[in-house]
Amino acid sequence: MKRVRRKILLFGLTAVMSVSLAACGQKEESTSGTAGTDTTAAVDTTAAEGSDGDAAAGGTYTAGTYTATAKGNNGDVTVEVTFDADAIKSIEIKEHGETPGISDAPIAKIPELIIANQSLNIDAITGATNTSNAILNAVADAVNQAGGDAEALKKVEVTANETAGEAVVKEADVIVVGAGGAGLAAATSAAEEGASVIVIEKNAYIGGNTVRTGGGYASCDPEAIAIHEMTDGQMAEIEGLIARETDNEVVKGWQKKVAEDIEAYKAEGKTQVYDSLEYMALQYFFRFSQAADPELLYDLVSKSKPTKEWLGELGFEWTDSPSLLLGDTWPRWFSSVSAHGGDGFISVFTDAIEEKSYNVEIIKEVRANELLTDDGKVVGVKATASDGTEYTLNANKGVVLATGGFSANKEMLIEYSDGRWADVSKLQTDNDPAMVGDGIKMALEVGADVVDMGHLQLVPTCDPKTGDAYPFIGTGTNLYVNKEGKRFVNELSDRDTLSNAALAQTDGIFYMVCDKNNSGVGEDGTTYGGQNIQDLIDAGIVVKADTLEELAELLGIDSAAFVETIEKFNEAVKTGSDPEFNRASFGGDFINPNGNPGIFEAPFYAGARTPSAHITKGGLKVNISTEVIGTDGNAIPGLYAAGEVTGGRTVAGLLEAMTSGRTAGKTIMGK
Repeated sequence: MKRVRRKILLFGLTAVMSVSLAACGQKEESTSGTAGTDTTAAVDTTAAEGSDGDAAAGGTYTAGTYTATAKGNNGDVTVEVTFDADAIKSIEIKEHGETPGISDAPIAKIPELIIANQSLNIDAITGATNTSNAILNAVADAVNQAGGDAEALKKVEVTANETAGEAVVKEADVIVVGAGGAGLAAATSAAEEGASVIVIEKNAYIGGNTVRTGGGYASCDPEAIAIHEMTDGQMAEIEGLIARETDNEVVKGWQKKVAEDIEAYKAEGKTQVYDSLEYMALQYFFRFSQAADPELLYDLVSKSKPTKEWLGELGFEWTDSPSLLLGDTWPRWFSSVSAHGGDGFISVFTDAIEEKSYNVEIIKEVRANELLTDDGKVVGVKATASDGTEYTLNANKGVVLATGGFSANKEMLIEYSDGRWADVSKLQTDNDPAMVGDGIKMALEVGADVVDMGHLQLVPTCDPKTGDAYPFIGTGTNLYVNKEGKRFVNELSDRDTLSNAALAQTDGIFYMVCDKNNSGVGEDGTTYGGQNIQDLIDAGIVVKADTLEELAELLGIDSAAFVETIEKFNEAVKTGSDPEFNRASFGGDFINPNGNPGIFEAPFYAGARTPSAHITKGGLKVNISTEVIGTDGNAIPGLYAAGEVTGGRTVAGLLEAMTSGRTAGKTIMGK
């Protein structure tokens, strides 16, 4: 099951770069896009003399071309390095399975810097450390093969090639800050209405948190969800939500409508899974601490299907049927047919921008510092490039903040903690490292209001060593077993409940257990996340066995307790009844859409998991038009926000990013 490469349009740094270095250190660049799994990234030099110490540092090489491989984030990264007697002349990335978007920057920049400096003392690209190190390690191997001294090259000082240029002043109808899913949705939506758009991104790659997601998009689509049969547990959940106490009159109205629907449903003898806008909103309202603004939440779910259809019109290939997803009991989640994870949500926008010749410029490695105002209206952005160049970006119609949340900012997590989690300073995050609250800070400076800032959601199924959601085996709707070999939670509970339950286990660790049919491992040995399963086993991240007893032994847990747990769980799967934990459904999710989470057929797998900081549900206060609201209760003219940088909906992720991003673009253009 390979990741599908799709062409990504990148303004600025590209994934394939050819560099010619003159003796004075100047370089000329030619760029092109990427497509296909065998795309080659190459950096060539015609005269890489560099400093006088370059050749001495690496030693004398045996001229020729050498191939080497090192482990990256998703598997092997293979390079082909050409030497003459004195220098590294070219580096080609011949094959890799790294995440599109995130891996583009190191694939382009690391070879260039190695050649320019004849050094392996190169810093990893922030947010793409594993890919960066894989390239450096593979080139080091090639250096040694050629008779050079890789350790010596790791000590060669690197000279900064970039210096600040003249200040840049640009103008567009719309300035978007952040090139993740929400930002690119806003840019594409505005461009559809004829806007000129500039998108700035402080990372060296685009995609933000979107490319780090599992790729699930929730949509209220009663006809699509009706392929699933209603379980007794799901009906009990509906009836329980209808009866829940609330003082909110809007929510009471949803309960009344759902109650009427279910009465008619039963009278007509229906058996398929029920859904409606009111039920989706009701379910999310209660699942997320009753903290949502009902107007914002209902607006979000009502836009879920139209936005899904819009993405389809842009070229996104949706799965036909919805399925379950971690943290939700309702099978209303759709994903891409071809692009695993969130990759497809980024490439659908960049492809559309290129194919439709939209007036959108994406500038990477430029960080926004300040919102420009004129008589209370936001009219632009001040920003700084990674080389120190100052940017002034003037907006004719408005600025969209799409900078994400602040899960990677420990200081902000501590400052706004509402006590929901015992010690947020100890939490790792599965977020992009750039998610540090930039947009919130800038908006506060111009009088913006914030809401629900303490509502931090954890995702329970992360790597205990790194905090990352990847690599993983199976899916979050599979069986959870603790170190004592026992099940401890309803795996379809909301993420707060799951995370609290996980943190209460020994060492805060549990194991996700799966079998041949729900592991997500394809016939080629690749997981849903794009990793080679044998690499994960060799690294000790995943354990594989042919019997349950052997799996328990490898995990170091009590075999009898483990086998008994599996037998009880499998019986619940077979009967659809879970008296121990009241799980409502045992259907598959989009990793195993036609299967179930039962542990029936060898080989069996397990991987250790623990919670990480995932989504900051709070953020800038906005209205349904995505206008940012000031502390005076009025919309701040010219300022809009989309995605996780906002608060009030409680439902973040791809649903919020896509719908609010699209709304922001249309609103700015008066649509």
